[in-house]
Amino acid sequence: MNVPNRSLPTLREVAEAAGVSVGTASKVLSGSSDVSAHRAQSVREAAQRLGYRRNSLAADLRRSRPKSIGFVLPDLTNAFFVDLARLLENEALKNGYRLILAHADEDPERELERIRFVLSRQIAGMIVIPCRGFGQATNEIRAAGVPLVMADRVDETFPEHTITIDSYRAAYEGTQHLLALGHRRIAFLANTLELVNSKARADGYADAMREADLSQEVDVVRCGMTAEEIHVTTLRALHRSRRPTALFAGGNVTTLGALRAMRDADLRIPEDLSLLSFDDAPWMSVLRPCLTTIRQPVEDIGHSIWQLMWALINDEQRDTVHLKLKAELQVRESTAPPAHSSAPPGSTVV
Repeated sequence: MNVPNRSLPTLREVAEAAGVSVGTASKVLSGSSDVSAHRAQSVREAAQRLGYRRNSLAADLRRSRPKSIGFVLPDLTNAFFVDLARLLENEALKNGYRLILAHADEDPERELERIRFVLSRQIAGMIVIPCRGFGQATNEIRAAGVPLVMADRVDETFPEHTITIDSYRAAYEGTQHLLALGHRRIAFLANTLELVNSKARADGYADAMREADLSQEVDVVRCGMTAEEIHVTTLRALHRSRRPTALFAGGNVTTLGALRAMRDADLRIPEDLSLLSFDDAPWMSVLRPCLTTIRQPVEDIGHSIWQLMWALINDEQRDTVHLKLKAELQVRESTAPPAHSSAPPGSTVV
């Protein structure tokens, strides 16, 4: 069967069908209100009838005014990143911009490829939550002359604008909460220490333990980046001869892996083991028992990122900004004083 080769309708064809000039049709389809209601309706009806779709990118390029913001994030299974993407898209839309989202899947090589792809879309600015490292990726963005804001896995040592939370202080205070309950064997589950925020959290935990004269009990468990890796590593820690009485999970993906490990070890929360999660999510407050968490102010983070990006694309910000926000401890049901016995399931206490 031969399919006729039909080209897409042009703006000129829409204008002719509506009986208006090309300029008037362009104004209507770009959202301008500077056209009479009657003419605007005629243009919209003609566009719908012909199946016209406006090429926003081409229109932006003709005006030399890109209206898209790139956002490259490392992991779409992480609820914190997904919430941040939603907030940033809403901020962009309110200001007449679009968000181009790209997913690096925790792979630095893919991250660089995704950054190059987004840069090819003629963007007004770029937001990046890095996988590991930042040198080559930021060099590409800087060479393109695109305003850049980096978030979350960053600190004041990065040579770009950064917005994050005070991970060290939050982990320090979370550990103090567990210590105040009477825990002494507290394991901190870190996905990796290669990420600056993960290392800051581990350092905050370790310093709180040392200040409590528990240097010998500092236990940073490097779990890996996936829930499966975290599950296996945590399960191994729970079957030690002296298992922890509390786990401090360094992120929400880490929390999921830890919960699965505790289930497989047949441990009850908080009767057998307390659990503190760095990151909060809606399901954590409805799970039974509800999880005690460190809540990152995702709304404030998203708003701050957009405000900084807006200042950059409007050439209103010259000095490098390093903004650090405060996270809050949400005490719920998953943390309690330790049980007398901390032996692994099935063992004999001597």
